[in-house]
Amino acid sequence: MELESRAKELLGVSEYINIATASLDGEPWNTPVTGVHDPLLNFYWSSWKAAHHSKNIQENPRVFLTLYDSTRKRGDNHRRCLYIQAEAMELDNSDEILLAMSLLYGASGDRKPTDFLGEAQRRMYKAVPKSLWLNDVSERELTRETVKMRVEVSINTLKKLL
Repeated sequence: MELESRAKELLGVSEYINIATASLDGEPWNTPVTGVHDPLLNFYWSSWKAAHHSKNIQENPRVFLTLYDSTRKRGDNHRRCLYIQAEAMELDNSDEILLAMSLLYGASGDRKPTDFLGEAQRRMYKAVPKSLWLNDVSERELTRETVKMRVEVSINTLKKLL
């Protein structure tokens, strides 16, 4: 429960997520975006449909997200970055786009789902997490005996905390 509480804290203070994508031929790309999540831990963002990461998602939906506390001091980064293996998709359903819009933009009524469909230049995206991790030891705590730095966070337990 401690790991999930730390992950919940990070989700509450991080307004940016990094989205790592790869093309079908394995060319990597990483993009920071303003991102939000729903109570089921699905992540949402809006991007230009011709952006490199958007094109990669069309070809290869497997993504890796990170969100972290950028104010941390070097060596004190354990449990301050959430690593998320996920599957991403472009949203093409008006109801899902409305949900994403409400999470991203709040009650501002100046946008509508059609702003993210058809010939529109922007799209709404959703990433569904498959696995989550936090670093469990800091840089200062690494020893020759350290086997792994990351520990898995229970998605189901974290969902219950949201």
